[in-house]
Amino acid sequence: MTISPLEAYLDLQLRFAERYCALTDVPVADAIGKCTNLRRRFGLWGPAGDRAWAAFLQEIPSCAQHRDLLRLTLSAASAAPTVRQSPFGCFSYDPGGADRTLRLHFMPDPRHRRSSPLASSSTHERHAELRALFAEVRRQHPDVQQVLGFSWLYHTQAYTRLFPLAYVESLVPAEGPLHLNGSSIWGQVLNHRHQLKPGVADLVLDALQPSTVDFPWRAFPLQPLVAYCSAEHFFNWFAVE
Repeated sequence: MTISPLEAYLDLQLRFAERYCALTDVPVADAIGKCTNLRRRFGLWGPAGDRAWAAFLQEIPSCAQHRDLLRLTLSAASAAPTVRQSPFGCFSYDPGGADRTLRLHFMPDPRHRRSSPLASSSTHERHAELRALFAEVRRQHPDVQQVLGFSWLYHTQAYTRLFPLAYVESLVPAEGPLHLNGSSIWGQVLNHRHQLKPGVADLVLDALQPSTVDFPWRAFPLQPLVAYCSAEHFFNWFAVE
């Protein structure tokens, strides 16, 4: 039976959490909270989502079989609110706070799945999105002084070529412990159409062993890198006044 890309992705995350549970003897609900990005996918991140997320976790012990857990998860995913499209295409940002550090995010939505959003033919479009993003930052968040990025994508030239040289040259491996509750690690299992890459499920599940269970993020082939530089490099790169 053919399953949807979303079902395949959620199935892998649940199997990863169940394997972690088997290796550590923690409750499966705790493993799901630690090893998956379901809470973000359900739109339940932050205090506003606490009650609904707790209600989801409370239903998990009644799922005796994996298929029951998958069914529960698919139901919760179908009820998730529609994610608002970013006005900056594939990019969005968190302006930060007292640290004056902007967090840059790359999250293509269904508009960008017909072809790879990181293809060389799409570079001009991605640069236009970044130019618009940093123009808004300059206008609305003039206190921003630094730009921070955190993702497995920084291993790929198709991604790093979008950014100022100073930002790319700053790349260093992320220090643990690392979280699996977003797409900065989990995203690497999907292609640009949000389909599981061939063979990746077995690769990730097989890599979660007693030797890596204390560091579950190390089960993934590409470890995230961190980029950090002055926001002025971005303003100059994109000629933002």
